[in-house]
This record gives sequence, C-alpha cells and structure tokens, in this order.
Amino acid sequence: MHWEPARADHSIDRVVATINFANPIDANSFDEVVVAARKAAAVHSLTDRFDVIEPITLPAGQNVINLGVELIQVAPPRRIIFRRMEPGTNIAVDQFSVSMQRITLETSRYRRWVDFFEMLKGTVSDIAASYPTILSVRSVRLEYFDRFNSTTPDADQWEVINETSDYLSPAIRDKNNALHVHSGWFDFETPQVRRLTNINIDITDVEIPPPPEPIRKIAVLSLAQVEALEGVLDMYSFWCLHRIT
Repeated sequence: MHWEPARADHSIDRVVATINFANPIDANSFDEVVVAARKAAAVHSLTDRFDVIEPITLPAGQNVINLGVELIQVAPPRRIIFRRMEPGTNIAVDQFSVSMQRITLETSRYRRWVDFFEMLKGTVSDIAASYPTILSVRSVRLEYFDRFNSTTPDADQWEVINETSDYLSPAIRDKNNALHVHSGWFDFETPQVRRLTNINIDITDVEIPPPPEPIRKIAVLSLAQVEALEGVLDMYSFWCLHRIT
C-alpha cells in the first residue's frame, strides 16, 4: 500500500452538517438567537467568535441599479461564527455558525458519528429552547471529505479507489493519471421529500515544481441532502441525520 490517510486513525479530513431554515430569521430576532447560540457553543468550548456579512442574493431578473435605495434600507445578512482553536497552532478545529438562513457545524477533528451528531443536536436544541422557530427546517445536508496522500510519487490510485465501483465512469478505469469523477442523483423518499446524493472523486498528480516531498493526492466528497419540496421536514427527517451517512 502506497497511500496514507489524512489522519493517523482514519481518512476523514473534514465533516460539515448544514441545516437550512424554512424561513429566514428577521434581524431583531436574530440578535436573540445569537445570544442563545453563544451560550450553546460555549458548552463545547467554541468560544472564539467573529462576525461576517454574508453576500446579498438579488432576485432573478432584478436590475441592481434600481435596487440601490432598497438595498441600503435592508439590514445585510449576518453570520456569527464560534470556533474552538487548537492550542499552539491557532487553527480552528471545530466551527459552529448561525446565520439568518442556516446553522452549520464543521469539524476537522472527526472521531465518531455519535460525537459529531450529539454536538449538533445539543447545540441546536439549546438554541431552539429560546427560539423554537429554527426547528422549522427546509433541508439538512451532510458532507464528508476524505483525503489520502501517497508515499511515493508514482502510487497507484486503484489501491484506494475500487476501479469497478458504480460511482466511476468505465472510461476512466484504465487511467493512472489525474482525474475527476462526479456522480449525482435524486431519490424521492415521498412526493414532497427529495434526497440528493453526490460522490466526487479528485486525483491529482505530483505538482510541478513539487512540494518538499513529491506526492499524489486523492480527495473524495460524499454528500447527502434531504430537502422538503413543499412545507418543512418533519422532526424525524430533521434529527435522523444518520440516515444520510
């Protein structure tokens, strides 16, 4: 085997869970949500805070010039991020954010699904105790990023990737150079609830000039999203994120 996983114990480099609200939080209520989010995040040592302004999405077909005055009168969408920093490196290893549209939890120190899920569920539940409207959810998304680095510059990617996998196009099964494969499809759990699955595989060759050690890299994104096409997701669909792992 001429490949090593991104982490010492597994290949999962990063995990992201996103909960999209059915309706945006208004500016006044958002201030209350931020207070609850800060307290909920602190339970998990997510105490490094910073605020950002999210991009404004303009309605399709609108003229930006004609919206000039209106945009000034509308409060810009905000996102508040709470992070846990790794001592000595100043690297954010866990990150929880809340905006007017969504809640996101991200970690680069993934251990077990139960740990990640309990952090997400606990944090959201604590916020919902003060502002239950956030439990009105349009969609939930889960993303896993797996990474591998080669130990030799000519490592064979098929030592890691199953070349007969249904996620791969037959045209690339005899290739040994850099490649990208994207598989995506929808399934309907009910007429009103749609599930999206994405599998993206990227294989990169040795960079020219190479980094200190000439290596190849494999990155795999596994994404699943459950979305309500009408109304909102029921509580089972919302909390049972493990259905899309």
